[in-house]
Amino acid sequence: MNDSRDAAQPPQATRGNFLAPVYLWVAGLKGPRALAFCAALGAIANLAFPPFFIWPAFAVALSGLVWVLDAARLAPKPKWAAFWRVFAFGFAYYLVGMHWIAWAFLVEPDAYLIFIWLPLVALPGGLAALLAGFMTVGFRYWYAGPARLIVFSTTFMFAEWFRSSLFGIGGLPWNLPGMIWSPGEAVSQSAAIWGIYGLSALTVVAMASPAMLADARARGTTGSRAVPIIVAAIVFGAIWGWGARRIGEIPDTPLTGPMVRLVEAGVPQAEKHKPEVAEKIVLRFIALSGPDTAKSPPIVIWPEGALPYLLFEWPEALDVVTRAVGNRRLIIGLPRRENVGTDDEKVYNSLAVLSGDSAFRGPLDIYDKHMLVPFGEFMPFAGVLKSIGLKTLQDLAPGGFEPGPPPSTVNVVGIPPFGPLICYEAIFPGLSPHGADRPEWLVNITIDAWFGELMGPGQHAAQARYRAIEEGLPMARVASRGETGMIDAYGRWFAKAHPADPAIYGEDPEGWKSSVLDTQIPAAAEPTPYSNWRDGLFWIILLGLNLGLLVLPRR
Repeated sequence: MNDSRDAAQPPQATRGNFLAPVYLWVAGLKGPRALAFCAALGAIANLAFPPFFIWPAFAVALSGLVWVLDAARLAPKPKWAAFWRVFAFGFAYYLVGMHWIAWAFLVEPDAYLIFIWLPLVALPGGLAALLAGFMTVGFRYWYAGPARLIVFSTTFMFAEWFRSSLFGIGGLPWNLPGMIWSPGEAVSQSAAIWGIYGLSALTVVAMASPAMLADARARGTTGSRAVPIIVAAIVFGAIWGWGARRIGEIPDTPLTGPMVRLVEAGVPQAEKHKPEVAEKIVLRFIALSGPDTAKSPPIVIWPEGALPYLLFEWPEALDVVTRAVGNRRLIIGLPRRENVGTDDEKVYNSLAVLSGDSAFRGPLDIYDKHMLVPFGEFMPFAGVLKSIGLKTLQDLAPGGFEPGPPPSTVNVVGIPPFGPLICYEAIFPGLSPHGADRPEWLVNITIDAWFGELMGPGQHAAQARYRAIEEGLPMARVASRGETGMIDAYGRWFAKAHPADPAIYGEDPEGWKSSVLDTQIPAAAEPTPYSNWRDGLFWIILLGLNLGLLVLPRR
């Protein structure tokens, strides 16, 4: 009898184990009840992610999924049973975790409400099918004993890595399993070694290990079945200890970096492109930036898409903005066009550095966004979707933005060299410049106003904080109606923006939520192992796990 058939034996052999009643109940679920249970597990898993960080929920979800797959071996068509159970789990998992994307389709409901099925059905369905496909392949090698923990974990992580690399120039590495650990705290510090993918791989193993306490084998004691969870506890205890020590040993060096002013006008996204509001937005940002004086911060940062139109083609506004900048440097997010009026016209989502004379001499430097948001900034499967009338969510680039080259360090006189990350780029590990091109700090500008006040903006900020940990670099983050502040090189909030004082900056227009923060740039840490090796250790972890199949019992 081979290993797979051994796993398919009736589960009554687990009786005597304290988890036997639960295991047998799960094994008894059939048809729609099994699918509903899997969907419930997928939804529950999201309690582990920002803003909740209830990580035991992830252990419940993954352990339950392992048991459901154990039971699938008893189905008349085991592979199809496994596929649909994982699909149900994945659909709820991705829908609950990313439901806030639908908010962007409600900003202009007349144009986009008809397509709200994309984030609510197509996206979670596609990602669920991808996860189910990978897990069904792994299911061919399912074993009754602890070896199934490795099969489950490596297959799950291969699927997570693959969905993070979709769409040609991007993917969707949102809420990777390692994100259940609050950034800036002890466990998250290990991302400086192996990155979020490595932490995710170890997290999946640890969170699925409680499932090993019950199985369908006739032999084995509760003590022997507890070995995987004991090992996982030891590993994560060591990770926590190392991270706590790393935080405790942060050098108390004096701040020597220049002052920076982070400015956010808090304009509701639905108002931003109304012609009658344009001038008000420009004047509000200028007021919040304050006058150019000897005491004002020499660097000012505005968010992605701060102004409603193409600033370089709006000379009156460009003149007003650059005059207000004076001797300072303004880092601003804006769309821009090249080859205007030709068949080769291109639109970029850009970050520009402006000075007081940029109205005449142009920007000091420009970075064009490299990783574009599917459906928001470029259209996957463009031919098919355009035929049904769908365009991108950006009014200024209905045909989609053009991707720029990979990020490189921005070197401008008057600003410490920085690595630019525009919006969605902050969710991609390993995208920041490194090696000889390593910057002194990171700048993340973003529009989070698209996604309302649901879980999305907080999750976005948490992922940006992981980039600071991985690179060992501080990060200035300016988010339109999101979390704005300065993050230190360990992923902790060094300072957060506060509502703008009306006594200093004037009253906000109704519905606006402006904020301002004056802060210094914290010191960078030493280059981290991850900043040098990137995802190499993640692949070594997966290889090591698979080598474990050679020594673990499969029956």
